[in-house]
Amino acid sequence: EASSGLKFIAVDQYVFWMYELDDAPKKIQSAEEELEQLEENQMAIEEELVPLAEEFAKLLANPLVKLGHFCGECSWHRGTSCASRVEYLMNTYRDSKVKAQVALMENTPSCDRQNGETSV
Repeated sequence: EASSGLKFIAVDQYVFWMYELDDAPKKIQSAEEELEQLEENQMAIEEELVPLAEEFAKLLANPLVKLGHFCGECSWHRGTSCASRVEYLMNTYRDSKVKAQVALMENTPSCDRQNGETSV
């Protein structure tokens, strides 16, 4: 082995590697099909997001909803921030982030930033 400059391997290792090499095209094809499916799913999801993003922008700009007024850094109660309270509402009641923010601003004036002013 040393004088020939070649490295010899055991037969069982050779057989294993040959099976791996023979199986490689199938694995590559399977991975490519999975990638194609994931890309199709991603495109479908991105298409679904376009109208949602437009609707969110409308809600954000709507003065009645006042989503742009939410102050996450403000103190909700005893040192708990408004953002922490929103997380609690989302986790406890399975509310959406928007629903939790609107409910909090309706019930807690300190979480409603008016004209860019915060009440920390």
